[in-house]
Amino acid sequence: MKPRYLLPLVLVLALRAAAMVIDVNLPYKELRLKDGTVLTDAAVKSFNTTADTALVLSGKGLISLPTSLLPDEVTTRLKSLAPSLSKEELAEAKVREAEKYDKAVKKAEKRQQEAEDEAKAAREANRNLNVKQAETAVTNPDKLLEEVAKVAATQAKIYFTYQDDPHSNIGAVVKSDLQMDDPEPVPGWAGRYRVAGTAYRQYINNQSSGFGRGTKEFEILIQTFDRKKPEIVDIWVK
Repeated sequence: MKPRYLLPLVLVLALRAAAMVIDVNLPYKELRLKDGTVLTDAAVKSFNTTADTALVLSGKGLISLPTSLLPDEVTTRLKSLAPSLSKEELAEAKVREAEKYDKAVKKAEKRQQEAEDEAKAAREANRNLNVKQAETAVTNPDKLLEEVAKVAATQAKIYFTYQDDPHSNIGAVVKSDLQMDDPEPVPGWAGRYRVAGTAYRQYINNQSSGFGRGTKEFEILIQTFDRKKPEIVDIWVK
């Protein structure tokens, strides 16, 4: 069973800063939650005394859990580490947390919207580029392979920046470079070309809050038409 409590890292960190948080390090070879979820090689990293939540690090990433889901002995141990607060102090802390929570949510939503707007602008720019490339290919048949290579490079750049591995630990791609072979005609398929290449990327690692680097080999299939822009048929990551 998958936990349903995974939060975006930026929101987790914002909430952690906003609340009254006690840092702890309680490792467990197996942590069995009350909803039936079992986390292996887990560690409780902090306890939010205001919201009654705990941050747990496991193979599934950083998880924010209500303490009501934790085993009773874990909850008891966490609460024994928390300083006692008066009702007035607790109420004041909850008000401050609610205000900062709202700000954190709005900030995360703004960043998400900015990322979506950037992706939309990239797609529009790519469409305009494809139209121009198609017009050039029609009027200059000798440059067809060059236009196919440009379309393949543009599509690969977009794919490895915005679409590849959406559920992995890869966050925003900071930098990407492509090394691509010359287009090769696909035997028995008129106007279709195969382009192989390797993508090199530097990205933000959502799990470690640092940077990661990696390479991926791929192959992209492009179809050309008479008086129509070339189109991507498919892309395979090896």
